Formats: sequence, C-alpha cells, structure tokens
Amino acid sequence: MRRVARFGLGLAVFVAAYFIVLVIVGWIAAGIVADKIQARLAGSLDAEVKVGDAEVGLISGTVRVNDLHLERNKIDTLELDISGLEVDIAPMGWVLVDRDLRRVKVRDGRLTISGAGALVLPPRPKQPPVRVGALEIENGVIELMATGYWPGLARMVITIEHARAGATTLRTGLSWLFTLESLVARVDLPANITVRIAFEDGALSASGGFFGQTPVTIPFQLPKLDDRDEVEQLVALGKQLGKQLAIERAKRWLGSQLAP
Repeated sequence: MRRVARFGLGLAVFVAAYFIVLVIVGWIAAGIVADKIQARLAGSLDAEVKVGDAEVGLISGTVRVNDLHLERNKIDTLELDISGLEVDIAPMGWVLVDRDLRRVKVRDGRLTISGAGALVLPPRPKQPPVRVGALEIENGVIELMATGYWPGLARMVITIEHARAGATTLRTGLSWLFTLESLVARVDLPANITVRIAFEDGALSASGGFFGQTPVTIPFQLPKLDDRDEVEQLVALGKQLGKQLAIERAKRWLGSQLAP
C-alpha cells in the first residue's frame, strides 16, 4: 500500500510539475509565436505583416493573436486587419509533436481588395501556404473596390455574420470560399441596394434588392480548387453565382406573370 501511495504521490507531483512547465513555456513562447506568425504569413502571402501580441495556452491547446495587420501592394492593393485570431492546436503540450492548426477562428476582421490582381501571388512564395483544419469567421467584412476586373461595380461590401469552412490551404485571403460549409452574410451594393446571402447544405439563397423579399434559392456545388489559377476561379465563381441567381429570379417573375 505504501508503494501505491508513493507512486500516486509521485505521479501527482509529476503532473503538477508538467502543468507548471507548460504554463511557463507558453508564457515565454508568446513572443516567439507572434514573430513566427508574422514571418510565416509575410513569406507565404508575400506581404507586410504586423502582429500586436499573442497568448499561448499549451495546456488548453489555444493560441490567441491580437491586432494582426497584413498589407500587400503589388498589382492592386490588399489589406487585412483582424482584431482577434483564435487557433486550436494540440492540447497538453502535444503541439511539440503535432503542429497542425486544427481550427482557426477570425473575429472582427476586415479585408479590403482593390482588384483581383491583389490576390495574385508569386509562383514560388518564400514560405509554403498555411493550412488549417477548419476556419470560422465572426463579424467579418470584405470590401471590394472598383477596378477593371469588376466593370461597372464601384464598390461592394460583404458583411459576414458567420461563416464556416472545412480544411483549407490559405493561398489568398479568399481561399476558404472553395471549402465553404455555411455562410450568413449581407451584401451592400451601390444605390443603397442590400442583398442577404445564405449558404447551407449545398443550397444558396438570396433575398432583398433585385431578388425581392422572398429568398431565391438555388442548388450550388462549389468547384474544386485549381492551385494554378485560384484568382481566375474566384472571378468565375462570382459571375456564375450572379448568373444562376438572376436566372432563377427571372423564372420566378415570369411564372408570376403567367399565373392565372
């Protein structure tokens, strides 16, 4: 019995010491992690990146990054500001072995794109793209400004109330659209036109503005991402969505006109 008691006491002391070490290492690693994130994003996205600070919880398996700013001025301009970034990693210090990013949650972010050229990356960036197991966005804003890529469109603002995407390789700021699982958003267009968009279980719906108060719903399957030309796919995806929704709205209007 004494051996069992000593073993139990020794185990408890070991566990307590292990937890204390993880807390101390996490505290020390916070600055290193912030620098690592800054360097990795700058190298993979070919941009200037600044990170406010970071908090590392090796026991809980969480990393919190505050005040992230990313900017790239190549062909067009891309700016990304994120108030809070939460990253789930392997808990209990297992991240020293398993370094995969399991889930990333973005809170209060704003992405400004002056044209599709802002998304174009060099063929061989300094760092490989960041891969995440899942991505969530809460209260995010995407602002698309007028360029030749979207003729006739002066400005479009997409406010994302909530979005969830699956495993994603972040080659650009919009790569998660190809693994989108659910979305609730508002689109503000010129002339004070507002459209609400929702996507869930392979169905996309739009209401407001041109679509009327009753949502227009279409089945929609996201295309498989082609790593070689993501930007062209994004532009084509936007055009395809608009075309399908417009056709469905026109069919509904025509049906109402022909109804007795």
